[in-house]
Amino acid sequence: MTFLETDAIVLRTVRYGEADVVLSLYSPTGGRLSAIAKGARKTGSKLGGRLQPGVWATFSLARGRGALLTVRSASVVQAHAGVWISGYRLRAASSLLETVLRTVPEDDASPETFHLLSRALGVLSTTAPQDGPPRLDPVVLGFQVKLLLVSGFLPRMDSCAVCGSSELLVAFSAHAGGVLCRTCQGAGEPLDVAVHQAMVQLLGHPLVDASNACPREARLGVERIVGLVLQEHLGVTLRSATPV
Repeated sequence: MTFLETDAIVLRTVRYGEADVVLSLYSPTGGRLSAIAKGARKTGSKLGGRLQPGVWATFSLARGRGALLTVRSASVVQAHAGVWISGYRLRAASSLLETVLRTVPEDDASPETFHLLSRALGVLSTTAPQDGPPRLDPVVLGFQVKLLLVSGFLPRMDSCAVCGSSELLVAFSAHAGGVLCRTCQGAGEPLDVAVHQAMVQLLGHPLVDASNACPREARLGVERIVGLVLQEHLGVTLRSATPV
Protein backbone atom coordinates (compact mmCIF):
# COMPACT_ATOMS: atom_id res chain seq x y z
CA MET A 1 0.00 0.00 0.00
CA THR A 2 1.24 3.48 -0.89
CA PHE A 3 0.16 6.84 0.52
CA LEU A 4 -0.55 10.20 -1.05
CA GLU A 5 -0.85 13.63 0.57
CA THR A 6 -2.49 16.23 -1.63
CA ASP A 7 -4.71 19.26 -1.62
CA ALA A 8 -7.92 18.70 -3.57
CA ILE A 9 -11.35 20.19 -4.17
CA VAL A 10 -14.34 17.87 -3.86
CA LEU A 11 -16.18 17.77 -7.18
CA ARG A 12 -18.87 15.22 -6.37
CA THR A 13 -19.97 12.83 -3.63
CA VAL A 14 -21.98 9.64 -4.12
CA ARG A 15 -23.41 7.56 -1.29
CA TYR A 16 -22.12 4.01 -1.28
CA GLY A 17 -23.30 1.12 0.88
CA GLU A 18 -24.65 1.83 4.33
CA ALA A 19 -22.23 4.51 5.45
CA ASP A 20 -19.51 5.11 2.84
CA VAL A 21 -19.06 7.95 0.35
CA VAL A 22 -17.33 7.80 -3.04
CA LEU A 23 -15.64 11.07 -3.94
CA SER A 24 -14.51 12.70 -7.15
CA LEU A 25 -11.63 15.04 -6.30
CA TYR A 26 -9.51 17.47 -8.28
CA SER A 27 -5.88 17.76 -7.21
CA PRO A 28 -3.37 20.24 -8.66
CA THR A 29 -0.73 17.50 -8.67
CA GLY A 30 -2.82 14.37 -9.25
CA GLY A 31 -5.59 15.56 -11.55
CA ARG A 32 -9.04 14.01 -11.11
CA LEU A 33 -9.00 11.33 -8.43
CA SER A 34 -11.62 8.86 -7.21
CA ALA A 35 -11.61 7.90 -3.55
CA ILE A 36 -13.80 6.21 -0.97
CA ALA A 37 -14.34 7.57 2.53
CA LYS A 38 -15.36 4.59 4.61
CA GLY A 39 -17.88 5.26 7.36
CA ALA A 40 -18.11 8.96 6.46
CA ARG A 41 -21.90 8.96 6.86
CA LYS A 42 -21.87 7.42 10.32
CA THR A 43 -23.00 9.62 13.19
CA GLY A 44 -19.94 11.15 14.77
CA SER A 45 -17.67 10.65 11.75
CA LYS A 46 -14.86 13.21 11.73
CA LEU A 47 -14.91 13.35 7.93
CA GLY A 48 -18.59 14.34 7.48
CA GLY A 49 -18.75 18.00 6.45
CA ARG A 50 -15.16 18.02 5.20
CA LEU A 51 -16.25 16.03 2.14
CA GLN A 52 -18.97 18.32 0.79
CA PRO A 53 -18.74 19.36 -2.89
CA GLY A 54 -16.78 22.58 -3.25
CA VAL A 55 -14.65 22.08 -0.13
CA TRP A 56 -10.88 22.47 -0.54
CA ALA A 57 -9.08 20.16 1.85
CA THR A 58 -5.71 18.51 2.36
CA PHE A 59 -6.28 14.79 1.97
CA SER A 60 -4.29 11.81 3.15
CA LEU A 61 -5.08 9.00 0.72
CA ALA A 62 -4.07 5.35 0.60
CA ARG A 63 -3.67 3.43 -2.64
CA GLY A 64 -4.24 -0.31 -2.46
CA ARG A 65 -5.02 -2.92 -5.10
CA GLY A 66 -8.41 -1.50 -6.10
CA ALA A 67 -9.20 1.39 -8.43
CA LEU A 68 -10.36 3.66 -5.61
CA LEU A 69 -8.08 5.51 -3.24
CA THR A 70 -9.07 5.39 0.43
CA VAL A 71 -9.44 8.60 2.44
CA ARG A 72 -7.44 8.33 5.67
CA SER A 73 -7.96 11.94 6.78
CA ALA A 74 -9.02 15.34 5.50
CA SER A 75 -8.20 18.80 6.85
CA VAL A 76 -10.20 21.74 5.49
CA VAL A 77 -8.19 24.53 3.85
CA GLN A 78 -11.15 26.54 2.52
CA ALA A 79 -14.76 25.47 3.03
CA HIS A 80 -16.26 28.06 0.66
CA ALA A 81 -19.05 28.10 3.22
CA GLY A 82 -20.88 31.01 1.59
CA VAL A 83 -21.89 28.70 -1.24
CA TRP A 84 -24.09 26.69 1.14
CA ILE A 85 -26.22 29.53 2.49
CA SER A 86 -27.95 30.27 -0.82
CA GLY A 87 -29.73 27.93 -3.21
CA TYR A 88 -28.66 30.18 -6.08
CA ARG A 89 -24.99 30.03 -5.11
CA LEU A 90 -25.18 26.29 -4.61
CA ARG A 91 -26.57 25.71 -8.10
CA ALA A 92 -23.99 28.08 -9.61
CA ALA A 93 -21.19 26.23 -7.78
CA SER A 94 -22.58 22.94 -9.08
CA SER A 95 -22.11 24.27 -12.62
CA LEU A 96 -18.44 25.00 -11.85
CA LEU A 97 -17.85 21.56 -10.38
CA GLU A 98 -19.63 19.78 -13.23
CA THR A 99 -17.53 21.66 -15.77
CA VAL A 100 -14.31 20.34 -14.23
CA LEU A 101 -15.72 16.87 -13.62
CA ARG A 102 -16.85 16.39 -17.21
CA THR A 103 -14.26 18.31 -19.23
CA VAL A 104 -10.92 17.84 -17.48
CA PRO A 105 -9.21 14.49 -18.21
CA GLU A 106 -8.35 12.27 -15.23
CA ASP A 107 -4.61 12.55 -15.82
CA ASP A 108 -4.63 16.34 -16.32
CA ALA A 109 -2.88 17.64 -13.21
CA SER A 110 -3.05 21.42 -13.61
CA PRO A 111 -2.32 23.88 -10.78
CA GLU A 112 -3.86 26.57 -13.02
CA THR A 113 -7.16 24.69 -13.22
CA PHE A 114 -7.15 24.01 -9.49
CA HIS A 115 -6.56 27.62 -8.49
CA LEU A 116 -9.03 28.90 -11.12
CA LEU A 117 -11.71 26.66 -9.61
CA SER A 118 -10.83 27.76 -6.08
CA ARG A 119 -11.00 31.44 -7.05
CA ALA A 120 -14.38 30.96 -8.74
CA LEU A 121 -15.81 29.18 -5.69
CA GLY A 122 -14.42 31.90 -3.45
CA VAL A 123 -16.01 34.69 -5.50
CA LEU A 124 -19.36 32.88 -5.60
CA SER A 125 -19.19 32.50 -1.81
CA THR A 126 -19.20 36.24 -1.25
CA THR A 127 -21.04 37.89 -4.16
CA ALA A 128 -24.75 38.60 -4.37
CA PRO A 129 -26.90 36.32 -6.53
CA GLN A 130 -27.65 37.64 -10.02
CA ASP A 131 -30.95 37.82 -11.84
CA GLY A 132 -31.51 34.82 -14.09
CA PRO A 133 -30.48 31.16 -13.97
CA PRO A 134 -27.44 30.34 -11.78
CA ARG A 135 -25.73 28.59 -14.70
CA LEU A 136 -25.59 31.99 -16.44
CA ASP A 137 -23.97 33.76 -13.50
CA PRO A 138 -21.06 35.82 -14.88
CA VAL A 139 -18.65 34.09 -12.47
CA VAL A 140 -19.67 30.70 -13.89
CA LEU A 141 -19.30 31.92 -17.46
CA GLY A 142 -16.01 33.67 -16.70
CA PHE A 143 -14.68 30.49 -15.14
CA GLN A 144 -15.71 28.43 -18.15
CA VAL A 145 -14.15 30.84 -20.64
CA LYS A 146 -10.90 30.97 -18.67
CA LEU A 147 -10.91 27.18 -18.38
CA LEU A 148 -11.03 26.96 -22.19
CA LEU A 149 -7.85 29.04 -22.23
CA VAL A 150 -6.11 26.93 -19.58
CA SER A 151 -7.15 23.71 -21.35
CA GLY A 152 -5.96 24.87 -24.77
CA PHE A 153 -9.45 24.95 -26.31
CA LEU A 154 -9.96 28.70 -26.49
CA PRO A 155 -11.30 29.64 -29.93
CA ARG A 156 -9.74 32.40 -31.98
CA MET A 157 -11.54 35.63 -31.05
CA ASP A 158 -9.42 38.44 -32.53
CA SER A 159 -9.39 37.56 -36.24
CA CYS A 160 -11.15 35.28 -38.70
CA ALA A 161 -10.31 31.64 -38.09
CA VAL A 162 -10.48 30.94 -41.84
CA CYS A 163 -8.76 33.84 -43.60
CA GLY A 164 -7.17 35.80 -40.75
CA SER A 165 -9.02 39.06 -41.40
CA SER A 166 -9.75 41.22 -38.37
CA GLU A 167 -12.48 43.22 -40.16
CA LEU A 168 -16.24 42.70 -39.73
CA LEU A 169 -16.21 39.60 -37.52
CA VAL A 170 -19.85 38.55 -37.66
CA ALA A 171 -20.04 34.77 -37.16
CA PHE A 172 -18.63 31.91 -35.07
CA SER A 173 -17.71 28.30 -35.80
CA ALA A 174 -16.20 25.96 -33.24
CA HIS A 175 -15.29 23.57 -36.06
CA ALA A 176 -13.43 26.30 -37.94
CA GLY A 177 -11.74 27.39 -34.72
CA GLY A 178 -13.29 30.72 -33.81
CA VAL A 179 -14.84 33.91 -35.15
CA LEU A 180 -15.44 34.43 -38.85
CA CYS A 181 -15.48 37.51 -41.05
CA ARG A 182 -18.32 38.50 -43.37
CA THR A 183 -16.66 36.78 -46.32
CA CYS A 184 -16.25 33.47 -44.46
CA GLN A 185 -19.42 33.60 -42.36
CA GLY A 186 -21.13 30.83 -44.30
CA ALA A 187 -19.06 28.30 -42.33
CA GLY A 188 -20.59 29.34 -38.99
CA GLU A 189 -23.56 30.91 -37.22
CA PRO A 190 -24.27 34.61 -36.54
CA LEU A 191 -22.31 36.15 -33.67
CA ASP A 192 -23.78 39.05 -31.74
CA VAL A 193 -21.35 41.91 -31.14
CA ALA A 194 -22.18 41.97 -27.41
CA VAL A 195 -21.42 38.24 -27.10
CA HIS A 196 -18.09 38.65 -28.90
CA GLN A 197 -17.12 41.54 -26.64
CA ALA A 198 -18.18 39.66 -23.51
CA MET A 199 -15.98 36.68 -24.43
CA VAL A 200 -12.98 38.97 -24.82
CA GLN A 201 -13.78 40.91 -21.65
CA LEU A 202 -14.22 37.78 -19.54
CA LEU A 203 -10.77 36.63 -20.57
CA GLY A 204 -9.19 39.95 -19.64
CA HIS A 205 -10.96 40.62 -16.35
CA PRO A 206 -10.61 38.87 -12.98
CA LEU A 207 -13.59 36.78 -11.91
CA VAL A 208 -14.57 39.32 -9.28
CA ASP A 209 -15.30 41.76 -12.15
CA ALA A 210 -17.16 39.22 -14.29
CA SER A 211 -20.51 41.01 -13.92
CA ASN A 212 -19.10 44.13 -15.55
CA ALA A 213 -17.41 42.09 -18.27
CA CYS A 214 -20.51 40.12 -19.25
CA PRO A 215 -23.78 42.07 -19.47
CA ARG A 216 -27.06 40.22 -19.07
CA GLU A 217 -27.94 40.30 -22.77
CA ALA A 218 -24.70 38.48 -23.70
CA ARG A 219 -24.79 35.65 -21.16
CA LEU A 220 -26.84 33.11 -23.09
CA GLY A 221 -24.65 33.67 -26.15
CA VAL A 222 -21.45 33.17 -24.14
CA GLU A 223 -22.84 29.95 -22.73
CA ARG A 224 -23.62 28.77 -26.27
CA ILE A 225 -20.09 29.46 -27.52
CA VAL A 226 -18.60 27.57 -24.57
CA GLY A 227 -20.99 24.69 -25.27
CA LEU A 228 -20.11 24.58 -28.97
CA VAL A 229 -16.39 24.46 -28.18
CA LEU A 230 -16.78 21.68 -25.61
CA GLN A 231 -18.93 19.68 -28.00
CA GLU A 232 -16.42 20.14 -30.82
CA HIS A 233 -13.31 19.21 -28.85
CA LEU A 234 -14.61 16.77 -26.25
CA GLY A 235 -18.04 15.64 -27.41
CA VAL A 236 -19.38 16.93 -24.07
CA THR A 237 -22.65 18.72 -23.35
CA LEU A 238 -22.90 20.02 -19.80
CA ARG A 239 -26.06 18.85 -18.06
CA SER A 240 -26.45 22.23 -16.41
CA ALA A 241 -26.38 24.10 -19.73
CA THR A 242 -28.94 24.52 -22.48
CA PRO A 243 -28.47 22.14 -25.46
CA VAL A 244 -26.18 23.45 -28.20
